[in-house]
Amino acid sequence: MAVVVVPVVADGPTLSILVGTAAVAIAALGLDVLVGRAGQLSLAHAALLGVGGFTAVNVGGRGGPWPLAVVAAVVVTAAVSTVAGLPSLRIRGLQVAVVTLALQVMAERFLFVRPDVTAGSLTLERPALLEADVPLYLFSVACVALVLLVRRRLGSTRTGRALLAVRDVEARAGAFGVEAGPTKLFAYTLSGAIVGLGGAVLATKATAFGTAIDPFRLLQSLLLVAIVVVGGAGSGSGIILASLFIHTLPQVVDALKRSGPLVSAVLLVVSIVAQPEGIGGVLRDIPRRLRRGREQRPSPRPRLVELAAASEAAADLRRVPRKLALQMPVRALLEAREVGVRYGGVLALDDLSLEVRRGEIVGLIGANGAGKSTFFNAVSGFAPVTGSIRYKGAELLNRPPVRRSTYGLARTFQDMGLVRAETVRENVLLAQTWLARYPGAAGILGLGGTMSQERELRRRAGLALELFGLEHLASERLGDLPYGTMRTVEIAAAVASGPDLLLLDEASAGLGPDESQALGERFLALRDELGLTLVVIEHHVPLIARVCDYCYCLESGRLIAEGSPAEVTSQASVIASFLGRAASQEAVL
Repeated sequence: MAVVVVPVVADGPTLSILVGTAAVAIAALGLDVLVGRAGQLSLAHAALLGVGGFTAVNVGGRGGPWPLAVVAAVVVTAAVSTVAGLPSLRIRGLQVAVVTLALQVMAERFLFVRPDVTAGSLTLERPALLEADVPLYLFSVACVALVLLVRRRLGSTRTGRALLAVRDVEARAGAFGVEAGPTKLFAYTLSGAIVGLGGAVLATKATAFGTAIDPFRLLQSLLLVAIVVVGGAGSGSGIILASLFIHTLPQVVDALKRSGPLVSAVLLVVSIVAQPEGIGGVLRDIPRRLRRGREQRPSPRPRLVELAAASEAAADLRRVPRKLALQMPVRALLEAREVGVRYGGVLALDDLSLEVRRGEIVGLIGANGAGKSTFFNAVSGFAPVTGSIRYKGAELLNRPPVRRSTYGLARTFQDMGLVRAETVRENVLLAQTWLARYPGAAGILGLGGTMSQERELRRRAGLALELFGLEHLASERLGDLPYGTMRTVEIAAAVASGPDLLLLDEASAGLGPDESQALGERFLALRDELGLTLVVIEHHVPLIARVCDYCYCLESGRLIAEGSPAEVTSQASVIASFLGRAASQEAVL
C-alpha cells in the first residue's frame, strides 16, 4: 500500500532519494546473502556497488542499449565478487573481511580515480519509459521486489540450505553432501550479481554518475554492514526498513542531515544491545507470539510411534540412488584395518582393526578420550587416517566426506551437528542435500526438475519426522527444543538421507531412563524394519547390552576387548578401564 501511496504524495526530489534508498537496500540485501546465509563478512560492497554503476555507464554511455548496460553491471560485478571470494576457500572469519577491506581500499584509491573507469563524461540514457520520476521510482521498487523473490527462492533450495551449513557447521558440512568451497563461491557470485543490479539502478538515476565516488567509499561499506545488523541478518523486510532509517531519514529530515552517521551508530548500538536479531527478529516474533497466544504450544518431546506399523512407508526412505554398490564378495559392510589417527604429537587411534557386518547393531564403548568419536571421524572423512577403511568393499581413504555421504554413510555428532537457528524441517532437508544435485542457479529459477526434486525431499522429510514422532515440531526452531529432542531430530535427519550404515555418536545424551528405553527400541526397529546397519557409541552400558549384537571397547585409541556385550563387559580389562565392577554387574543383568 505504501509503495502505491508514495508517488502520489512525494515530490520529485523525495522520489529521487527513495530511488537511491532502493539501490542501497538492494546492495544491503546482496551483502546479507553473505552475512546472513553464508556467514561471510564483506567490507567491499560499496566498491562492488560502484563497479556495477560504472559498468552500466561505460556500456550504456558508449552506445549500448540500456538493458544490455544493466545486464553487464550484474555480470561484471558478479565476476569481481567471485574473485574477491576466492580467498575464502583457504581462510575464514575476520581474515576474509580483511581481504575484502583491501579490495575496497584498492578500488577507492586506484580504480575509481581513473577517468576511463568512472566514465565521468558519459551518462547512461534512461529508456523513454523511465524518464519521469514516478516510473523510475516504480522500477527501483520492482528491482527490490525481484531481489526479495530471488532470496526467497534461494531459501527453499538445496543451495540455500547448504549456505546455512557452511555458516554454522562448516567443518561438518561434508557429512550432508555439502561442498563448502563451491557453496561459498556461489554466495559471493549471487551477492555480487544483486549488488550489481543496485549499481545499475543508481546509474539509471544519476545524471552525472562518474563525477562523484562518495557513495562507494569505505564509510558506505560500513553503513551497509550496519543496515544488515540493524535490519537483522536473514530478514529482507528488516533490512529494507533499516535502509529507510539509516539512509533515507538523514536526507529528508533537515535536523539529521549532518548527524546521519551518528544516528546510524546509535541505531547500531541500540540494536545490538536491545535486540541482537535486529528489526527482523522483532518482525519474526510478532506472528509467533500471536500464534502462541491462540494455540497451545506443542509438547517439545517426540511422540511415541510404532515403526513396525509403518514399515512400508519407512522402507520408502531407503529407496535412494546409490553412488557405490556393494562389491561382492565382501567380508563386512565396513572393515577397518590398522587404522591410525594422529593430531600433532597425540596418537588418537593406534592400529585399530574392527569390522561391521550388514544388519548388525555394533556397540563402541570406552572412557572419554578413548578414540570412539575419532573413529567415526576417520570413517566419515573428518580425520587424517593411516591404514585402511573399506566400505562395501571399496577403499574410503582417498574419498572426501562429501562423496562418502552419497555411498550410504550417515552419522550424528557428539555435540550436535545440525543448525540450531533453523527449524526442525529445514534440518531434516539439509541432511538430504546429496539427494538434490541440481545447480544453484537452476534451483533459484525453478528450471528443469528442481521443483519436483524439492517436493520429493519435503515428502521424505515429512515421512522421517512422522516416523520419529516429530511432525508436530516441524516448524519449531531446533535450538528452542530440549537437548534430548534435538538428538532425536538429528537421528531422524540422518535416517532421512537414506543410509545403509548409520553411525550414532552418544545418541542417548540428555535422555531420561524412559526415553533411553524408547531409543533402544528405535535402534532395533531401524535395523529390523528399515534394514539399517548401526554403529552406536554409548556410555549407557545397559542400552548397549540390550540392543547390540557385537561390541568393541577402546582405551587410549587401542582396542582392548571385543565380542558380545556380555563377554566384553565381563572382561577385567574393560572393568578396570571403563566400567567399574558395580556397573559391569548392572550391564550383565
